[in-house]
Amino acid sequence: MQEQDYILFENYLSGDLSSEEIADFENRVSTDEDFKQAFTIYKELSEHLQHEIGNEDNTTDFRANLDSISHRYFTKLDIEENPVEVKKTFSFYKLAVAASIALIMGFFVFNQFSGGADYYDFNDHGTIDFTERSSEDNVGLLIKTTKAFNNKEYKEAKSYLEELLKDNPENVEYNFYYAITNIELDNFDQADSILGTIANGNSAYKNKATWYWALSKLKQDKKEDCIKLLKQIPEDADDYSQALKLLKKLK
Repeated sequence: MQEQDYILFENYLSGDLSSEEIADFENRVSTDEDFKQAFTIYKELSEHLQHEIGNEDNTTDFRANLDSISHRYFTKLDIEENPVEVKKTFSFYKLAVAASIALIMGFFVFNQFSGGADYYDFNDHGTIDFTERSSEDNVGLLIKTTKAFNNKEYKEAKSYLEELLKDNPENVEYNFYYAITNIELDNFDQADSILGTIANGNSAYKNKATWYWALSKLKQDKKEDCIKLLKQIPEDADDYSQALKLLKKLK
C-alpha cells in the first residue's frame, strides 16, 4: 500500500469522495484482496484510535501513544487469530501496515490539531481511461498512459503524454493530465503555465484546471496565491466542496 491509498481510505471514511469516486473505491475493494485487507485494518485501527484518543488536545502526547496503541491492537488481533499460541512479535506484514497507518493517522491528527493544509490531503486524481476516445493508431499508447497514471507512475505517464501531445498539442484533456504529472514531479512552472491557459479558457476542464492550479500553489507553499485561485472556483464546480474545505484549513 502507498501513502495515497491510506489518504483514499480516510477520504472514503470521512465522506469526502464524489459518487463516482465512491463507486471506484468500492469496486477496488471488491476486486483487490490486498487493498481490501489494508482498508479493513485501517478502518478498525482508525475506530480503535478514536476510542483510545478521545478528545486528545496534546499532539505530542498523541504521537507518543501511537506505538503502544497499535501494539495493543495487533496483539489483540494475534490473540483472536491464534488463541492457543500467541506470537511475541508482529508478522512483517502487520508491522508494515501498523507503521504505515500510525504515520498516516499521526499526519491526519497533527493537521487536525494544527489547522494546517497539505497537498497530499487533496491530490486524489481518481482514475482515468484515455482509451474511451481512442483511435486505432494510438490505442496502445493510450493504454500505457492510462495504466501509468492510474498506478501513480507519473514520470512514465508524463513521457507518454508528451508523445500524445506531439500529434495533438491542442488536446485539452492531454494537457490537463500532463500538468498534473508535472505537479507530482515538482515541475511547477510548466504545470502552472498549462493550467493557467486552461483555467482562462472555456473548455470543460476550466474549473478543474483552476482547482489544480491552486493545488500546485499549495504544494509550493504559496498560500496567498492558492487562496486567490480557490476563491475563483464557482459553486457548481465538481471540486467546489473540496475548495471550501481547503480554504477553511488555510484561513
